[in-house]
Amino acid sequence: MQTQAPKGQYRVIGLDPVDTLTWPSGPLWKDCETFDEARDLADRNGDSYAWLYVYDDAGELLYEGGCHAQFERIQKLNQEAPGENKTQR
Repeated sequence: MQTQAPKGQYRVIGLDPVDTLTWPSGPLWKDCETFDEARDLADRNGDSYAWLYVYDDAGELLYEGGCHAQFERIQKLNQEAPGENKTQR
């Protein structure tokens, strides 16, 4: 997947923990004219995709969003839970 946007544009890529590359619609992939437009698109889709990225025309990552932070918190809680259960018995 090419992260580099066309010259003078910004590319938004949205991915999900489920393999969106095999979905008929595929991952979110849109080129925007301005950084603000790209960031707004990423933010509006934050509940639909776990990871959202905005890249510039050099392929540099400028912005990261999505609901992945919720997954990381859940994973951390799940890792802590077994230890807590053992001490409560």
